[in-house]
Amino acid sequence: MSKQSPIWVKLTFLVLATGLIWSGCLKTTETVYSDENVIVKFKDTVNFVNIHASHGYNEMTVCGEKYQEVRGWIPFYLTIPGKDSIFFVTGRDYDNGQAMVHVVNLKTKTEIHFPAFDSHIGSNIRNTNNTDIYENIEKVDGDEIVINAGQSNARYRYYLNLAKPEFEKEEAYWLNSTTSYVWLNGRRDQK
Repeated sequence: MSKQSPIWVKLTFLVLATGLIWSGCLKTTETVYSDENVIVKFKDTVNFVNIHASHGYNEMTVCGEKYQEVRGWIPFYLTIPGKDSIFFVTGRDYDNGQAMVHVVNLKTKTEIHFPAFDSHIGSNIRNTNNTDIYENIEKVDGDEIVINAGQSNARYRYYLNLAKPEFEKEEAYWLNSTTSYVWLNGRRDQK
């Protein structure tokens, strides 16, 4: 003799399953950093129907504008000396060709942006004195900016021209190795 579940159990399960499929995901937002220049929130979506479609990203608000997929870590931007401006990068690191450089003048509230394509630029921005993982402004000469970065045994140098505006190139080399490369305009497929 089989024992069947009461109808209310079946209906409850059906309502919950239908709601889960219709909603399909859980969204959360958490402020992870803020100062006088920016507010950064981590937005996370967990997809219950397809867990591999789940995705989290940082969203930065600067001068009232929102930018998604901000790279790096707290504070997520670098201050450009003598320019009243901040520099940050959007675009996922793991999805080729998505890097976009942003420079926002905090006084005039204007922004310039330009693609850096496959570049790693912005990935190592962080508020730390770590000598293994870092990114900083090395040199500002008029509208030409050089950014220096490091990660484990790799060292990077990024060249920006704000007058054009253009990401000129990424240079990289590995410590204790002869391996190096130059990506013109941030494209890995150009020599």
